Amino acid sequence: MLGYFIAALPHFLAYFASAMALAAAFLFLYSRFTPHREFELIRQGNSAAAIQLTGTFIGFAIPVAVVIGHSASIPDMLLWGAVAAVVQLGVFVIISRLLFRAISDKITEGCAASGQFVGGIGIGVGILQAACMVP
Repeated sequence: MLGYFIAALPHFLAYFASAMALAAAFLFLYSRFTPHREFELIRQGNSAAAIQLTGTFIGFAIPVAVVIGHSASIPDMLLWGAVAAVVQLGVFVIISRLLFRAISDKITEGCAASGQFVGGIGIGVGILQAACMVP
């Protein structure tokens, strides 16, 4: 058993480091993509921004976790992770451009309902996406 653990540890570390780098890149890009600045708002105590970003991140992380379990390689996982990121960006575009044009302003103002809505939709879409992302 210890031999298996020692043999598998480098694979775990490689996938985990890759997934963390992918997650950091997603959070960076997503926070630059939206009109409001989530991290700045969160530092100021804005719960709506925290809820929205947390939900969106969970909606990204769920499909990435599923893909890690089914991917053939790290590049395969990274490609599917990029798809997960694009889908989450698309969720925000659809919500902010088609459904609620002022939602970014509402989040900036601290409207928790707006943050919950965007975050919740992100989680829901992430769950559906995870079910579809079994390469």
